[in-house]
Amino acid sequence: MSPTSCRRVAASILAAALSMSAGSLHAQSAASLGIAAGATLPVSSYGDDKDLGYHLGLVLDVRLPTSMFGFRVDGTFTEMKYSSNSTKDQIWSATFNALLKVPSTTTIAPYVIGGAGIYNRHRTLFLGNNATTNPGLNVGGGFRFHLTEMTAFLEARYHRVSGDNGIQIVPISFGIVF
Repeated sequence: MSPTSCRRVAASILAAALSMSAGSLHAQSAASLGIAAGATLPVSSYGDDKDLGYHLGLVLDVRLPTSMFGFRVDGTFTEMKYSSNSTKDQIWSATFNALLKVPSTTTIAPYVIGGAGIYNRHRTLFLGNNATTNPGLNVGGGFRFHLTEMTAFLEARYHRVSGDNGIQIVPISFGIVF
């Protein structure tokens, strides 16, 4: 699958999720849009030749009323530079995640999150480009900070992508859900 095709698929998934939230999901639950950003740590052998990177993302957060469960759809762009040259790895991902909130009576609530997604790795080279698309899994946890009009979150997740690239990353994200 070409990088353009993967981006179109990811955009279609996000658009479908957003359109569902505007209609029937909103009537049954509190669906909210948000943004997230932070540092991305390449780990294991995947990180041997890469520096700390960054990521930016869009979030569709769906909370089920009176339930500890919810789900979240994330669309993320990640970039990491190779240590020894100007080559960069860019990863576009779309993930669907289950969310389990730990009951809390304070404004800070811990949660665990995990799911599956599709990851498109695009590597810029001096004389060309190299792109692959593979499925992957992620798992992690974080803290939600319930504010008056919005919710902020701080989380870390481990992502492992199948395929020959051996992508293993740990993004540490700060986000706001409106």
